[in-house]
Amino acid sequence: MAVLQGALLPGLCLGLLAGCGGDPKPPSGPGLPSQADLRTYFEAITSGDPDQTKKAEEIAAEGSPAQGYAAFINLATTAATTAGQDPQSSEVEDVDQGFKACVSEDACVTWKDLKGKDGELTDFSVSGIMLDDSLVDLTAQAPISSEGLYDVQPEYAYRLPQSGVLEVVVTITASDAGLSARPGTYIEGDQILEGSQAAGPALIKAGRSSPVLLAFPDAQDVKLDGQVTFELKIGGAGSDSIGFGLADPAAS
Repeated sequence: MAVLQGALLPGLCLGLLAGCGGDPKPPSGPGLPSQADLRTYFEAITSGDPDQTKKAEEIAAEGSPAQGYAAFINLATTAATTAGQDPQSSEVEDVDQGFKACVSEDACVTWKDLKGKDGELTDFSVSGIMLDDSLVDLTAQAPISSEGLYDVQPEYAYRLPQSGVLEVVVTITASDAGLSARPGTYIEGDQILEGSQAAGPALIKAGRSSPVLLAFPDAQDVKLDGQVTFELKIGGAGSDSIGFGLADPAAS
């Protein structure tokens, strides 16, 4: 099982998720894609290959939780790859009204409660938890910028169903100097979670951009509307503190 300094990639690192089982019956319901397209989606997100995970986004409805989940996994997989990790692929199998992937007999993730519209996948549950309860789309937020130095775009936050690790992905673009991200802090109410090592390139070179994954263990009991902060080291010129919230900007 691939581990990023304590951070588990959803759909890729499956060892702490729910158990496998069930007799296969194809997912049914109005508006769903074909069984072949559904299988392509879940095979893509378990491939461990960023190029393959992009295919899942094309099968999901634009702006849907299913598309956000695929986009999150694509970014997380890319962050893992640039950090020198080897994301693990898993074989997808049919289960009753869904799919599963296992890395061992008792270490699996299941996807059920599939919903669709006009032949595109819109939503589903991951090991019993619907995406709306675990995934936050941050892409509508404005980037955090310092002219000539960096742009930081919040992308997605996702809480792993069983381990409770909260993973937050940002895309960092370096302008005139190299950048490196430090572990972050998540604050929600009176709870403060210290992050583990950020996953991504050790150095984002000037003129380049890369996704970086911030992981916060023991996030089972926090709400997904808190504040993320982390230090961004800027070449040899010190560092800036980057901060943003997980709450919907439109609701703020």
